[in-house]
Amino acid sequence: MKNKNHFFLVLCFLISVRCNQTETDTSQFNSTSTTSNSSTLELPMVELAPYPEGFLKDNGLEEWEDFSKLYESMERLKELNFKDVEVDLIALSSRINKLILADLPPPLEVPQIRSRFKVVQMQVLKSRYFTQHFKSDSLTPSIVLIYDYYNALISRFNTLYEGEEGVDFESIHLKN
Repeated sequence: MKNKNHFFLVLCFLISVRCNQTETDTSQFNSTSTTSNSSTLELPMVELAPYPEGFLKDNGLEEWEDFSKLYESMERLKELNFKDVEVDLIALSSRINKLILADLPPPLEVPQIRSRFKVVQMQVLKSRYFTQHFKSDSLTPSIVLIYDYYNALISRFNTLYEGEEGVDFESIHLKN
């Protein structure tokens, strides 16, 4: 009876060890396959709205270095390498955060522009999350949304520029 109990315990121990080893092998395989998929995954064609040079020039903002660096970061992200995407997203997040924390130039210091910067920032943070917990079905669409939201920001610049004649920005700014 005693030998049967020992035999049973040894058998349970061996089965437990073997099951743990199989789970480890499987998780190592999954992590390897995820890494190899991440390096070969390509971003679909994304459109980046043209740099709003006319708007910036007409408002005396052609020297606005923070925004030009943000645009350069967006251009760089288009040449995406999924091995280093997290570094690009960290830089992009830093540039957007700097813009949000600073006072925007007077013609742009309106809630519609500030909120669009925050939406782009939120999407960049989501994409950074997906780089840490990579899922091919999540990261790529998330990065495409960064471009959609950034393009909406540029579109808002243009809308603001077109409707500028009928709006007194200083009175809006003073009310807030």
